[in-house]
Amino acid sequence: MWKRLKEFILRDVVDENEIKMYAVILRMTLSVMLLYYGITLGNAVVMARLAEGVGAASGIALCIWLFWLTYHNRTRLAVSLFNLSFMFLMLAHAHMFGTQTSVFHFVYIQIVLLYVLDYLSLKWKVIWAVMAVFFRMVVYEYVSNTDTMYRITEGECVLWQGVHLFTASTLLVFIVTAATQDFREMQDKLVTYNRKLKNIASVDPLTGLRNRRSAMEYLQEEVERYSGGEFSALTIAIGDIDFFKRINDTYGHNYGDLVLKTLADLFKHFMKGKGRAARWGGEEFLFIFHNINGDDAVEMLAELRRTIRHTDFRLGADVVRLTMTFGVSEYDLRKAAEETIDDADQKLYRGKKSGRDRIIY
Repeated sequence: MWKRLKEFILRDVVDENEIKMYAVILRMTLSVMLLYYGITLGNAVVMARLAEGVGAASGIALCIWLFWLTYHNRTRLAVSLFNLSFMFLMLAHAHMFGTQTSVFHFVYIQIVLLYVLDYLSLKWKVIWAVMAVFFRMVVYEYVSNTDTMYRITEGECVLWQGVHLFTASTLLVFIVTAATQDFREMQDKLVTYNRKLKNIASVDPLTGLRNRRSAMEYLQEEVERYSGGEFSALTIAIGDIDFFKRINDTYGHNYGDLVLKTLADLFKHFMKGKGRAARWGGEEFLFIFHNINGDDAVEMLAELRRTIRHTDFRLGADVVRLTMTFGVSEYDLRKAAEETIDDADQKLYRGKKSGRDRIIY
């Protein structure tokens, strides 16, 4: 039963212009008010009060109709009518029993709904909130100066105070819980979405390596840490696949992409614990060695170079082996990071000119 009731209240709206959270909050509020009107109707029957019974029955009918509206893309209308019904409820109840039953607690629920259900601009929210408070003051003054329809005992007055306090508190808890839960979900979605955007902006979609912009950001962070004395060495290398154009021309760009992705996976594994690898552009890759000097970086790259030379690339019916050329430069505090990259790039160019498949330091 509870499961069905939950599914009934949490059922999504059909119209894409409606907001599910607003409908759910209103349905939860209506459920509490149905209970409230049920108690009121029971009290009217016990006490044989016709006007109270008619008011309670009307409230129940209104809640059922407003429920129906939330499932037929009329949530905004239902919210407006529900807020107006609070005014009639406070006026009718105060007229029947006086102002001591705490029925005016409902004015605060009305104001909370105005702000949580974001159908109005801030200006109109303020206007409606002021009107609700003013209405409460007018009704209080009116009832204070007129005879009530029914005279109730002190015990019944205390009972009504408890019912109104419990109902208003329950409504407030439900409304705030639903609204804050939705806000948290929106925050979580926003954080996840921002992470995805950041990942899209920082990762090369083909290879999964950092892209050029992200690599520069990482390098700047490393330079700052190195300048602060957090570690003792920083080395940059640029590697280029030898004769990569032949791969694309001979086997097509799909196989060229396969080569890039295969090498990227190799670089990721190779750079674990050493720093970061990034796709610098085309068939060029940037390597940032953390706390590793130039000499040690050259030895590591020599091992990588040998691994690449002995890696088989199956391109169609052929098995191809490739080589890479590297330029290496150790960062110096007297130079900018960009100068170190330029130095590594010039050494790469020299390696290309002098025969390829080598490391220039």
